[in-house]
Amino acid sequence: MTAAPKSRLPWRLRTPGQMENATFPAARAASMVAPERDPLGANDWRGQLPSAHPRPVVLIHGTWENAYAGWNGLSPILAAQGYRVFALNYGRTGGAPGLNGTADLVQSAQEIWDFVQRVLDATGAEHVALIGHSQGGAQARYIANLLAPPGLVDQVIGLAPANHPLTLHGLVRLAESAGARQAASTILDTIKMPAADQQTDPDTPFYVALNANGETRPGISYAVITTRYDQLVSEAQSRLERVPGSTVDHVTIQDVCPQDLSDHVSLAYSRNVAQVILNQLDPADARPIQCYRQWPVVGNVRLLDLPRPAGED
Repeated sequence: MTAAPKSRLPWRLRTPGQMENATFPAARAASMVAPERDPLGANDWRGQLPSAHPRPVVLIHGTWENAYAGWNGLSPILAAQGYRVFALNYGRTGGAPGLNGTADLVQSAQEIWDFVQRVLDATGAEHVALIGHSQGGAQARYIANLLAPPGLVDQVIGLAPANHPLTLHGLVRLAESAGARQAASTILDTIKMPAADQQTDPDTPFYVALNANGETRPGISYAVITTRYDQLVSEAQSRLERVPGSTVDHVTIQDVCPQDLSDHVSLAYSRNVAQVILNQLDPADARPIQCYRQWPVVGNVRLLDLPRPAGED
């Protein structure tokens, strides 16, 4: 279940300026020109952690993405609410500028973990929250479950996380039956982009290690936020089985806001998803969700129309 609202007032979300890249396509295009740019509100390595939110938040992008394209919608919203936000580019093996998250999954996990340790050293924080999209959601759980000392990561939030090997809604099986699966794997390995192939392989070491001894860990709060309109990751592949001592919250965004049509790439640009994340990060200040219309691909954190009642179709 989602965090129970404690306040009667919804979140007042920051509205982006007119020149900001407030959709995934816009941010993606901008990141091709400046692939190392930081999302707005992220990677301020100076100053103290705010007393209201003394835990930094690390954002982890997905396959073939980058920090700016993945998080330029959510990062400034979190920063405006007083969170210290950090985001990295990881797993770059070549290809077009801004095309990251393509390296071996285990190697990428170590790269992300090194970044998390840098954040902890810079902030002096005792705990950290990890938010990941797609591959980044699985990477967040890999770090929390397998690399970080117990208790260091106390919250993992996945947006359409690839928590289990992907079937791509049957395309993987179709490719296998057509004899094309091995050819695709060879091509991805040849161009040094193994991550996409590994995410469809249940025998890859990353998934074997991640899921073999329990999918969660005691003392960690997990949240999985999905959309019924996801083209790549099914809700079943995102779901987690809870072990005793951990908590798992599964949220399908259409159960909260039926008019939210976010797909895989626009989920992180949904104003509705942002509110769910704020409630997850601070359950003591959980608030009612004010629903907004959101569209696939071009979902927009900028307020484009008047809020609609939560039950409106």
